[in-house]
Amino acid sequence: LATPIGTLKAHINKATMASAIPSIIGRKVIPMAAAASFAAGGGMDTFNYRYGRANCDASSQDFDNAKPLAANNNPFMTNNLASVVLRKRMTSIGRFSLKSESETNLSIPTFFLALSGSKKPDSNDASANTTAVGTSQSTKNTFTVNDFESTWMNRDMPSRHPRFHSTVSRHDDRFFEETHHVKAATTENDGNDKDETNLQIKAELDRHASETMHFSVYREDLRNRIENMLTSPIEVAEKLWEVKISSGAIGSSGAISKVKSEAITTRQQVSNEIRALKRQPTKGRLWKDAVGDTKPMESVLLFRSHHALADGASIMAALSDLCDEAEEIRSDIEAELKKWKRGKQGKKGVLRRLISRFMRLIKFMMWITLGSARSALYQVWLQLTTRTNPFDAVRQDAGKKGLAMSGQRAISWCDACPLDEAKRMTQILSKASGSNITVNDLFVSCISAAVTRQLIEHEEFMAPVDAHSRKRVARNINVCIPVHLRGGVILPNESLGNRIGAFVTRVPGEMTHDARGGGTPSCPSDRLMKVHRSLKRSKQSPAPILSHYVAKFCSSYLPEQWTKNIFQRANCNACVAISNNRGYKDKIHMNGMTVESAHGFLPLPPGIPIGVVVQSYAGVMSLSVTAEKWAVPDPDKFLRWCLDEYSRLLETAAKLEKSQ
Repeated sequence: LATPIGTLKAHINKATMASAIPSIIGRKVIPMAAAASFAAGGGMDTFNYRYGRANCDASSQDFDNAKPLAANNNPFMTNNLASVVLRKRMTSIGRFSLKSESETNLSIPTFFLALSGSKKPDSNDASANTTAVGTSQSTKNTFTVNDFESTWMNRDMPSRHPRFHSTVSRHDDRFFEETHHVKAATTENDGNDKDETNLQIKAELDRHASETMHFSVYREDLRNRIENMLTSPIEVAEKLWEVKISSGAIGSSGAISKVKSEAITTRQQVSNEIRALKRQPTKGRLWKDAVGDTKPMESVLLFRSHHALADGASIMAALSDLCDEAEEIRSDIEAELKKWKRGKQGKKGVLRRLISRFMRLIKFMMWITLGSARSALYQVWLQLTTRTNPFDAVRQDAGKKGLAMSGQRAISWCDACPLDEAKRMTQILSKASGSNITVNDLFVSCISAAVTRQLIEHEEFMAPVDAHSRKRVARNINVCIPVHLRGGVILPNESLGNRIGAFVTRVPGEMTHDARGGGTPSCPSDRLMKVHRSLKRSKQSPAPILSHYVAKFCSSYLPEQWTKNIFQRANCNACVAISNNRGYKDKIHMNGMTVESAHGFLPLPPGIPIGVVVQSYAGVMSLSVTAEKWAVPDPDKFLRWCLDEYSRLLETAAKLEKSQ
């Protein structure tokens, strides 16, 4: 218990604390001296007598000077209730992110959701039932902070994911702190909970959610705001996440592409025309549906959170509980788990199942032992054979010219292609090569080609040389691939966490068609095959699991400076970090509004100048790039290079399909 309970007068006995706290928290709570005082039966008087206010984590002066939030500013706080702060041990990976980040490389994943459409009608909202033209339209087609807070509480997010309401302890950064209300139970439910004391988490959402001005300059304003959120530190002792919400005309920010915005506008115009044919005059009022004639609006929800809270994939998975399809998503996950368990059990007898489990255990132990040894040797080999990062010369040259401004980010995003098209392409190329190429292999190949073209452009800018006698552009480059150990989902009865690992692998750098600016059709497929073989070898190894536990060990037992050095050296001078996030196959909704697009942005690890997120959502593949400005001066051009390589592969697949 990190703070005194204040005015709580009821005595809480041992049985009450044992039954109340675990049922609310759902996990182990770190025992403390104050908890022991309550367990002994002394209650509040014993607590004050034994420890006093000055011995608590928060001093008495802090409590006297504290200004409680007014109820009218936050309707979700309960007045006149004492508070309890519970401590929970932070995950080792969360602590690792705190220890390994630097001032210029903050560990803050950022992403945005772009919404459009109409909200669900709220019977409690008077503006939802009015027919005045200006009033209801401003709230009907936009998502506000009040909508976010209402949805948050209606979806029971404080109980489902209590870590969202945690902060890092000011006195010991190994722990989270959660502030709860202490509320005496009522005699409802036939008096079954009489004399029970329960805890209700404080949902101080106004510290996290805020409304801002919408973006006026297409893409640039949103780009600058994303850069600011990636590079501005979060005071983790006050909050671990925040969301900024803004609304305006659809397509004005660039969060929704022009193609999607035009399609939405066209649908809205058709809908308005249909409504116009059905208009019915109402007595003494304007036309009943005149509010439907306005242009469609968009709302942009810009999130960021510290990695100490959870990894980016877990954050997005947890926030899916805010959507209208949350129950359906959870049911699908449970169905897949049951299907997987049935597949493992099969219709074998008891003896055969035991033998099968024993054999799987033997195989697993051999895979862990031999695979870990092989992964460690491969890591050492990459470290020894890649002594410098190919972008080191670029940074030095930019520094001499006064262009290397550390901490600045180049940001861009785009929709790349339909997911079905990418899958069809990989099937054709797999059949032609006799391998199993994945969509992830496809885009890693495209990104590695773009990185190589960026290096070539830098070298030509630094000292123009002949394309066939390059000295600085490597024939191979290293890439870092983060891997979510749960496949990017949160399992039932689980909450947020840092379940992430990573591996480094080597892919082709400069190839013939890169140096010539084009070339034979086989060159893109040659690069893709080399990328596929390299990724397959690393994916089948326990390298992500090994890296996860190495990070846990470093955060728990090594000094902070050692942890930072190990984290930077572990990337083996990789040029780019590539994260692949699988989204939902259909569009999801929040409070009735459609999530039209979603893009995540990778926080750059120390020593890696470029980060790319490959994401699928609603049948569309998208790309987003975060990079040092000296490494990628024009991020839009970088993404065009990715799409150029994709187009070459698409042409190759089309020719192979005709020949087949």
